[in-house]
Amino acid sequence: MRHYEQVFILKPTLTAEETANRIEVIKNSITNNGGEILAFQENGTQPLAYEIENQKRGFYGVIYFTSEPSAILELERLLRISEDVLKFLTVKYESKKMINAFQKMVNKVNGVVEEKPEPEVKREATEETKAEEVPQEG
Repeated sequence: MRHYEQVFILKPTLTAEETANRIEVIKNSITNNGGEILAFQENGTQPLAYEIENQKRGFYGVIYFTSEPSAILELERLLRISEDVLKFLTVKYESKKMINAFQKMVNKVNGVVEEKPEPEVKREATEETKAEEVPQEG
């Protein structure tokens, strides 16, 4: 299984129900072809960098998933023939470094807090501790 990120932009003229249906179709395409969806991030309607099909805004969505490479062909075919999809981009993560970054993004979307090891605190000797360490003659 390989790690993928699917970014897509839907037409802003769709109703909330139609948008949810299109997203569900995309998710079903992934799962029906043996993939596993790890996270979905809905970025909402935002302005486009440039006009696409006379649209100045678009609904952005990102799906993080694992799948076999053969499933990507079907997913991209589905996105290409859909009239409601303005643009899409599939990103494949291959190296260990990229997969670690992928996992961090998935954790962030899912709200998983990564525990960072606490740095060791160096104790500086204060006057009191210096006095305790140095034997007093007396």
